Amino acid sequence: MCGKIAGGVCGVLVIVVILVQAVLYWWATLHCSAGKLQGYTYPGGGDENLVPPDSLLVEQAPRWWGSSFINIPADKAGLPSGASTGVYFRTWGPLWYTYTYQDVLGQETFVVRDRPLAIGGSHKIMRCDGEGPAWVVSEGGHWLMNGIRSMFGMYTSRIYNIWKGNELVAISEKLGGTGQSHKQIIFRAPDKAEPFASAFLKDRHFHGVFDEWFVQLDANSSLPNFIPNGVSMLMAFATANTKAHVPKPTDFLEVTPIAAAAAAVPEGDAAEKEEATISPVEQSATAAITTEKKGEQAEVVVAAPAEQPAAAAVVPAAAEEVVVVSPAEQPAAAAVVPAAAEEVAATPAEKSEEVAKKRDVTPTEEEHV
Repeated sequence: MCGKIAGGVCGVLVIVVILVQAVLYWWATLHCSAGKLQGYTYPGGGDENLVPPDSLLVEQAPRWWGSSFINIPADKAGLPSGASTGVYFRTWGPLWYTYTYQDVLGQETFVVRDRPLAIGGSHKIMRCDGEGPAWVVSEGGHWLMNGIRSMFGMYTSRIYNIWKGNELVAISEKLGGTGQSHKQIIFRAPDKAEPFASAFLKDRHFHGVFDEWFVQLDANSSLPNFIPNGVSMLMAFATANTKAHVPKPTDFLEVTPIAAAAAAVPEGDAAEKEEATISPVEQSATAAITTEKKGEQAEVVVAAPAEQPAAAAVVPAAAEEVVVVSPAEQPAAAAVVPAAAEEVAATPAEKSEEVAKKRDVTPTEEEHV
């Protein structure tokens, strides 16, 4: 009796899982219809390639209902050459993820989904207009060696076959083993070693926390652009899952972590910074006060001829007190010094009179002075 109940519960669960997967797949591919693409011009890539030959796949902030990568056209140097031409959406499902590509008009042009019953990793790529056979990217007979390569962290960690219907048309190789910082993919013909397309993880900090991939195709590529682009997208999503994202502001003008840290500076440190910072107006006032003090010192220096020797002894001491002058005070001090020099300097007549007096003064008088 218990076995029958358990079997019935398991059967119901299986049916529920299948129904949920069917509903989610239907919802994800709601706009993928051949009838909607009759006479469509496929902006951003044309009716054959669907996407540009060289693109940047840029991760977007995940939402509760799924995650996405936008597709930005690029030049051969990997620099953006225009606005986004479309976006990849990933929709969760209990059995597999569903990936759809929407162009700038919101029209789905092709779909990528997992093949859960295939040996190893396998995905199916289908055009929404129904043109041409379906494409399959699968590990196939490479799945055992792929596991060994990944286990030992080999440079070429995984190899996939790319099928157009029943025809093997290309090989895809993942470069960069588990734990290695670089992530790359190359595409080549089955009978050739030279790749005709490639993709690599260009940046892990686009706008701070997001991944950026560069996908590049040569002119002699044997695949339409959306195949290498779609395969690179699969690896981009898988790589992004392993990275923890820093929370981003969700509200308008929300305080960022950097601004919050700046606002949390201790009050003592802020007071010291305020005291150390002097405005230009305060510097000018300080220079004016210093100039007035120097003017008073210059007036004291001017003395009678008989008092000049004593005054000369006082000047060095006064000069030592005003030697240290700040950069802001230098222009004012330079203006005061010539004026003081003019007051101290004696005329030729006064010098002659002073010399005559010295000749008439006895040694005792000189010592007294």
